[in-house]
Amino acid sequence: MSEEKVMIPLTKGKKNAVIIGCVCLMFSVTVFGVGFFVIQGPILAEMHASQYYSLLTIFASLGLAIMTPIGGKLGDLFGRRNIVVISGIICAACGIGMSLVHSILPFAIFRLLLGAAQGAFTAAPYILMREINESKDVPKAMGYLASAIAVGSFGGGLADAGFLRFALMVPAIPLLIGVVLIGTSLPNKKKDKVEIDFSGIVCLAVLLSGFCLAMNYGPLIGWGNLKVLAGFAVTVVAGIIFVKM
Repeated sequence: MSEEKVMIPLTKGKKNAVIIGCVCLMFSVTVFGVGFFVIQGPILAEMHASQYYSLLTIFASLGLAIMTPIGGKLGDLFGRRNIVVISGIICAACGIGMSLVHSILPFAIFRLLLGAAQGAFTAAPYILMREINESKDVPKAMGYLASAIAVGSFGGGLADAGFLRFALMVPAIPLLIGVVLIGTSLPNKKKDKVEIDFSGIVCLAVLLSGFCLAMNYGPLIGWGNLKVLAGFAVTVVAGIIFVKM
């Protein structure tokens, strides 16, 4: 017998607010992602740090890839609302911070934290759409998220117009709107028993870091370089341990 779905009880107004908040989150994530393809290069050129473009892209990808599967579990442990509010505020602060700094080190730190914060709440809209809607309404709710992603993919227009640093701030606006709507409308539901696979988290981080760094520096310093070979070796070993754990 299949387990009966347990919905989060919400009034119609709060349910609609959470849906709009989830749409805002996914719209912001997409605008951030598309915008950075246009924005990051010129901003790094302004700071005379164009050589760090690939490394920063890897930082962002690592944060997003590592934290996305972990974010769902953290939501079970601390409550979905808390994770969305905390990580959403961090993400918005990093976007605004990146628009204000003019040196590579703080820019790189903000870029890494932004990717990790996005990963922490990216799974939440999809989970919430299932938790607050009846089964028959879930496909329509998922369609809203897909539409938000599609519309957000047109982001980057401000960067094309020359407003580079302002374009970094813009995605923070719908993000903060989503955080407020979800934070004020969603109860902070936690699960009683949640197990966090810390060893799996460490292995996943090591696995992705070794692979991405090796693939990034291989074309630059040579695929036979000891550092690149070490990166691939770490990837293989971490992958085996990850599967066994």
